[in-house]
Amino acid sequence: MPITQALYTGVTGLSVMSDTMSVVANNLANANAKGFKYDRAEFDDLLSMDLGTSTGQAQIGRGARLSDVRTIHTQGGLSITDRLTDLAVQGNGFFIVRNPLGEKQEAGGMFYTRVGAFNFDKDGYLSDKTGGRLQGYMADEKGRLSPKLDDVRIVTNNLPPVSTSVVKMNVNLDSRDEVIEEEFDIQDPQGTSNFVNSMNIFDSHGTKHAMTTYFRRVEDDEGISYEWFATADSKEVTDADDDAKIKVIGRGKVQFNAAGVLLAEETTEFDANFTKGALPNQYIEIDFGNNIGEEEGNGVGASTAVAADAVTVFHSQNGYEAGNIKSLKIDLDGKIKGYYTNGVEKLLASFALSTFENVDGLMKAGRNQFFATVESGAPRTGVPQSGVRGSIYASTLEESNVDMAQQFVEMIRTQRGFQANSRSITTTDTMIEEVVNMKR
Repeated sequence: MPITQALYTGVTGLSVMSDTMSVVANNLANANAKGFKYDRAEFDDLLSMDLGTSTGQAQIGRGARLSDVRTIHTQGGLSITDRLTDLAVQGNGFFIVRNPLGEKQEAGGMFYTRVGAFNFDKDGYLSDKTGGRLQGYMADEKGRLSPKLDDVRIVTNNLPPVSTSVVKMNVNLDSRDEVIEEEFDIQDPQGTSNFVNSMNIFDSHGTKHAMTTYFRRVEDDEGISYEWFATADSKEVTDADDDAKIKVIGRGKVQFNAAGVLLAEETTEFDANFTKGALPNQYIEIDFGNNIGEEEGNGVGASTAVAADAVTVFHSQNGYEAGNIKSLKIDLDGKIKGYYTNGVEKLLASFALSTFENVDGLMKAGRNQFFATVESGAPRTGVPQSGVRGSIYASTLEESNVDMAQQFVEMIRTQRGFQANSRSITTTDTMIEEVVNMKR
């Protein structure tokens, strides 16, 4: 083998040490960059040269070359901020950012990142500093998440009023009550009823009205039965009698078996006509729980009629007045909830996270973003805390995973390697000089 081959072998060593120093320098330069993942230089030896020896064939290496610069996707530390839209992923997964104007056209406009520094733009979209829009699943008016991946947009418009359509009421009616023979009288509601419940309901304008429900026990040979009468203030409805203080807007019947378990319930009439232009003929369903009859309930959580003081365990209704968004909350499962001035809590959207079969196959796109390749496999996208996907922390950013002490050690090793390869070149040069000097 010519002695000059050793020169070229030393040169390959200098080359790979130079590349390693570039990788180390890049890691240190990004040590404070949010969401940065450090790189590691990896090398292969070059094909050996076959030589004949006294014992047979032998191989002598021809140096080294850079085989890969691998990105190490380990978790970075989490730091607290004072901005709600600063987001961090704890665990597996990448935020998805759609940016058709991204620098890498082969990415198809879809980029993946661990940097969660997002802002609301002028149109209400959560975006990064380059205008890329964060992807997620939007919720409809009923709080159901769409299965379609879309731009996350939070609209801060007023929440329109919703009229009450369902009232849920869980009561215990005293089975020791006497049956009242007289018909229910709106002139004497207390005297012609056994129990009273009061709660607020809302008309189509979101105006609050007090609804008082009177329960009157009636004869039932097979169990316990009560008629109920829902009433409103006569001044708040358009069709009240002039001489009455209240108006019956709905009525029905609730039945219990001999053990006091809810057997059946019925709304025979409900027709509320509130004043000031509210939509007429408002119908409200009164639900006393899952009965053991048509609804095949088991009595748990339903109204009862046992020998105990009559009481309202709880009541609720689904109407509310108009409201403005007051604050936002982001849960660990990525759900964005809005809290309104009228007390309503509403699911607005959910973030999405993508995982990959081979994260080492992702290609860098700059700005601490990546894009998918054939080697990485297709993204597997879903909501946080589903499958192997991690959690979302609001008001938090992920730091880089660069360990500066480790990088300084790598720098020292690289420097010594460069010096050693330089010495192999100078030593070989000295040897060649000795060969040249032989002719003198």
